[in-house]
Amino acid sequence: MLIDTHAHLDFPDFAKDRKEVLERARQAGIEYILNISSDFASNLKSLELASAYPEVYATLGIHPHHAKDIDKETLSKIKELAKNNKKVVGVGEIGLDFYKNLSPRENQIRILREFLELAKELSLPVIIHCRNAQKEALDILKKEARASFLGGVFHCFSGDQNFLKEILDLGFYVSFTANITYANAQNLRELVKETPIERILLETDCPFLPPREKRGKRNEPAYLTYLSEEIASLKGLSIEDVSRITGLNACQLFKLPYQESEHRITYSIRDSLYLNITNRCTDNCSFCVRFYTDYVKGHNLRLKDEPSIEEIIKELSDISRYREAVFCGYGEPLLRLDVVKAVAKFLKDKGTYVRLNTNGQGNLIYKRNIVPELKGLMDEVSVSLNVDSEENYNKICLPQFGQGTFSKVKEFVWECKQCIPRVSVTFIDLPEVNLQECERIAKEELGVEFRIRKLHQVG
Repeated sequence: MLIDTHAHLDFPDFAKDRKEVLERARQAGIEYILNISSDFASNLKSLELASAYPEVYATLGIHPHHAKDIDKETLSKIKELAKNNKKVVGVGEIGLDFYKNLSPRENQIRILREFLELAKELSLPVIIHCRNAQKEALDILKKEARASFLGGVFHCFSGDQNFLKEILDLGFYVSFTANITYANAQNLRELVKETPIERILLETDCPFLPPREKRGKRNEPAYLTYLSEEIASLKGLSIEDVSRITGLNACQLFKLPYQESEHRITYSIRDSLYLNITNRCTDNCSFCVRFYTDYVKGHNLRLKDEPSIEEIIKELSDISRYREAVFCGYGEPLLRLDVVKAVAKFLKDKGTYVRLNTNGQGNLIYKRNIVPELKGLMDEVSVSLNVDSEENYNKICLPQFGQGTFSKVKEFVWECKQCIPRVSVTFIDLPEVNLQECERIAKEELGVEFRIRKLHQVG
């Protein structure tokens, strides 16, 4: 689902061929377009477009360039326009622009604060424009008690890694435009890599900033496909992954109509097929994504019922198109050892590379060494040890088996090393975890591969 979260179709640039532009967007697979208001007249035009075209939604606000033109009466009018209008999904474009300074800074700051109050009153997310005013914008958002609760997006991101981290820590999304395709945008491309895909939105900011292939031409929503291709390449994802994940992001932030997907038994990311066979787990890790979302990489993994062996195998008819099959869902696969073994045998008979992601508590679950039973069925086992010590393991992972679990997981890793071709141990980059000690445990103590997983980045 491709969604252009920032367009200016009301601009004169589209006066002659707006219908054709929207038709090209449909043909390109753009499902929704958010028309972002900039001045008072633009608010009215955005509402007209949203009323005329089912796929167009509006956000209402005043760009900082026009802050000097806004009085209380204008603000009241915008508020009335937004009330009880289901096609109004956000407040913006608002913010600060200390680069061009087309409005006095004090006006910009005052209007930003007033629109943040309006967003709170209407329970709408905000679309933030920020140029050469990073500290000031962040200070205002942090002081607004519910700004992070409301949520929003910093559009057309330009900044450094520290600014990016501050935005993400506020709980905001970041949207990138096709300027990341430009030759001189290596810094932005690196920041795309740093940003979790679950916090990225796509935008054209049309008619501005066309992709590299269309430089010198007017930008339009259909060109969002160039941006999705670039982000897919940078993130090591498929174009379908980027479309699905960023589309879900936009729908959740702006409460756009969205057909909730059925829970997935199998789900694809890149060229891997993942098998989600249980939501049960013997850990209650404080960082686990299943405690705050049903989705991983845009797939709904909240099972209603655990699938049977037959139901899982039925979904593997097209397994040859994938590089590997991975037992990894919203729970601990080895809680269903017989299912893992039966499905893995089916996959190995098909010549499939099979990987198991586990918390390493299989021997504790069954009170015996189960690793030999996996020999010949698994090409790779990845064990989530997560932390650097027994103390942190008990505090952060809250294992069902209590004290001593950390040591037993390490024993499981050692057993895997004896009969599984490839074994790795993964750790989470939590502030309280000593990753140097984690690396020592993996490489020196256990003699297996070492990997770091970023907090809240799954799949």
